[in-house]
Amino acid sequence: MLRSVSQQLYGVICSIYVPCLIVSLCLIGTTACRYIVSEDIQPTTPALLSYSMGKAVKDEASDQWWQAFDDSLLNGHIQQALSGSFTIQQGVARLKQARLASNQIRSGQYPQLTGGLGYNTNWRQNGEHNESNAVAIELAWEVDLWGELSSASASASFEALAVADELQSLASRLSVEVAETYYQFIEQTLLLALLREQIEANETSLNLIKLRFANGAASLVDVYQQEELVASVKAQLPLSEARILVLRNTFHILLGQLPDNSPFPNSGSLPDIPAFPDLGVPADLLLKRPDLRQLQRELIAADYRIAEAVADRLPSIKIGSSAGFFNGDLLFTIFGDALATIIDWGVKKNEVEKRKAVVEEKMASYSQRYLLAIEEVESSLWQERKHAELLTALREQLRISRAVLNESRNRYIQGITDYLPVLAALVSRQKLERSILQRQREHLSYRLLLYRALGNTLLNIESHPQGVKIE
Repeated sequence: MLRSVSQQLYGVICSIYVPCLIVSLCLIGTTACRYIVSEDIQPTTPALLSYSMGKAVKDEASDQWWQAFDDSLLNGHIQQALSGSFTIQQGVARLKQARLASNQIRSGQYPQLTGGLGYNTNWRQNGEHNESNAVAIELAWEVDLWGELSSASASASFEALAVADELQSLASRLSVEVAETYYQFIEQTLLLALLREQIEANETSLNLIKLRFANGAASLVDVYQQEELVASVKAQLPLSEARILVLRNTFHILLGQLPDNSPFPNSGSLPDIPAFPDLGVPADLLLKRPDLRQLQRELIAADYRIAEAVADRLPSIKIGSSAGFFNGDLLFTIFGDALATIIDWGVKKNEVEKRKAVVEEKMASYSQRYLLAIEEVESSLWQERKHAELLTALREQLRISRAVLNESRNRYIQGITDYLPVLAALVSRQKLERSILQRQREHLSYRLLLYRALGNTLLNIESHPQGVKIE
């Protein structure tokens, strides 16, 4: 009897697995059509060996570029923003979702074990009834012959990596925004102090002119002209004060705090421009800039989606077994299915072509973003250089303006000329003082743009979805 059972079991196995094996062997030649994905995709742009300004002297600063400004207060603000900003928290949550989605898709490559309980009662017209119960478990596994499941898993993994790079981009932008707001606040604070200083100086000159007018040494026009200058400078105070309040609120929001009127610590002065960072070569941007890494990984993920769609056109094989008790009897089942699409009117073929078009779009976007990244570095370099030349010219102009003011004032006191040359020189000097302050801050802004354009990695993203900390 045991021999009979063994023969029956053998027959079941042969009747199921032998056809599946034959189908697999017949189709093994189609593996040559399996889509191959490259994980080293580069932009389709001409190679650029160096920037137009060449390679600067290397600065040994880390990715924490703000350390170059040697401002402990700025360091603390950026560290606080990177750890407390709700923007970063959103990015961490998106990364967690992407990683969990990747884990879900990866689990499809492994056998699935399910179990169930069943109970039925059947009633007949004569009032009789019978009962049945079942307890069973089933093990099923889809054989990944053509790489459909592994391609879907790889695509999800690269999509999760792309989300991690997106988080790094958020951190990079946030650090620059904090520094930019910080220096704009200092600029407006210095401007407010400069305006009050200029108002005080203009009012002192107005009192002297009024005294000369009382003694008959000046005309009423001179008094009115100086009063107009005092009023014009005072008119700039509300704008500067409002700008300070807006920047203060913006700064608190960047740090993840409620906006309030409490001042935040700052150095009170604009720093000198630090030494140039290492520019490297344009190709370094592909590794250093998280936005470019993100686009590359999204492109690779889309390429794996093509491999998944190609494999979906080929036959699939699913095997498994189940075991359980049915009304107290032990039953054991082995099954296998081989499925292939015969006619689908081009649905799967068009899906492959559609995904190839997606890859073409992402390749164009990746290449375009690489060009823009090089342009950002080039523009920041030249803007900073030309702004330095502008500041030098403005400081020379201010020196000359002060000399003109002193000479014209002396000639006015001696009665050689009227007050108009003095007024013109005074207006010119005060405008130049305010302009130089603004240009100094803009000079810093171009350096901040350069740091961001060169790329950096500010967060240490560990394997755990919530394991994100500042490098």
